[in-house]
Amino acid sequence: MRSVVVVVLGLVIAVGETSCSTGDDATPPALPPPPPAAKPPIRGAAADTDLRVMLADVAASKACELVRGQFRGLRAPDRPDVVTGFLWIRDCRITSNGADVTFELGTSGWQWAAQTKRKAGGKFTLAQYVRFDAGVTMPGTLDLAYDRRDHVVSMWFTPRRTPDIRFTPTGDFDVDARGAWSSVVGALGSVFASSPEEIAEHEATKQGTSQFEHTLADGLAVTIDLCTGLTRFNLGRRPKGQMQLPDVGETKRVPIELQPTGLAIAGPQLAGRGMTIHAETTQGAARIWLVCAADAETVATAFLAGQPVPATKILGHVDVRGKAKLRIKPAACPVMAVATPLDGAPTTFSWLRLPSEIARSTGGPVIACRADDHS
Repeated sequence: MRSVVVVVLGLVIAVGETSCSTGDDATPPALPPPPPAAKPPIRGAAADTDLRVMLADVAASKACELVRGQFRGLRAPDRPDVVTGFLWIRDCRITSNGADVTFELGTSGWQWAAQTKRKAGGKFTLAQYVRFDAGVTMPGTLDLAYDRRDHVVSMWFTPRRTPDIRFTPTGDFDVDARGAWSSVVGALGSVFASSPEEIAEHEATKQGTSQFEHTLADGLAVTIDLCTGLTRFNLGRRPKGQMQLPDVGETKRVPIELQPTGLAIAGPQLAGRGMTIHAETTQGAARIWLVCAADAETVATAFLAGQPVPATKILGHVDVRGKAKLRIKPAACPVMAVATPLDGAPTTFSWLRLPSEIARSTGGPVIACRADDHS
C-alpha cells in the first residue's frame, strides 16, 4: 500500500528554471527542443489489466492524502545536479478511468534566475528569485513490476501526452537597466507598451512552461526495497529491479545553492523515533532548522509574498560551516528542513538523513530477506 500512495510525489522533482530574458537583438538563452514523446509503457506484473485497474483505483483514492504539502527541489537546467529552487505542492486531485490515471496538481515555488543582456552600449540585468504558481494536468497509465532477486517493487507512470502546464510568475521583477539601455527600453515601451518587467514576466512564463513539459515528458517511477522498506521516487523510469536515484535529503551528491536572500525547504519526513541529519557546506555557511510541517508552510507563505521569514517553533537547528550534525528527539508532527544562508553571502550545501533511518521511520522491512539477497 505504501508504494501505491506515493506514486504522484515524483511529479515535483527537478522542475526546470524560470529564468527571464529580454531584448530584440540579444541572443536569448537556448531553450530546449520540443518535449520528446514518452517512451512506451513498461509492462511487468501489471500486464494483467485487472491488476492495473486496481492499482489506478487505489492511487486515485489514497495518493493525494500524502502528496499535499510536499516540498521538492528544483534543478537548474544548465546544471542538473544542483538545486536552485523549491516547489510546494499545495493541492492535488487524482481521477481514474480503468487503468488510466490523471494527475492534477496545484503548486507554488521559487527559482533563482540570473541573466544579463547587452544592447546599444547598455546593460539589462535580472538577478532574483522568481516566484510562481503552476498547475499541472497529466493523463497517463500505471504499471507494476517485481524483481524477485533484488526484492524491488517498481511502479511506472507513463504520460499519454505532453502535460498541460499553467505557469504564472507572481510578485515583482526587479530589473536593473543601465546606460543606453534605459533610453532604448523607454522608446520601445512607448511603442510596444512593454516595460522591461513585462517582457521579463513573459519570458519567465514561456521558459517555465517549457521546462515543466520537458521534465515530466518521460513520466516517473516509485520503487520500494522490500528488504529495508526504503521508498524512492523520481522522474524517469529505471529498469525493473533498480531503485530510483536518491534526491535532496538522502544524499550529499545533490547540493543546494542559495543566494543571500534565498530559502530552502525540503520534506516532510516522519520522525517518530527522532531524526538525525548530516550537513556539509562547500561554499559559505548555512543555518538549518528542523520544524513541524505546518510551521514550514508558514515560512514558505511569507517568502512567496516577499516578506521576511517569520519566527517559528524550532525542533532543532545547526549552523553549518564545513560539516555538522543535527539530532532531534522524537516528533509527533511530520518534520521539514528549512535553511537560509549566513553572513549575507551565497552558500552551497547538502544534507543527508541515512536511508536506513528513513526506512525505519516509515515502518522498516516489508519482508524478511537473507543476508546474501541483493537489495
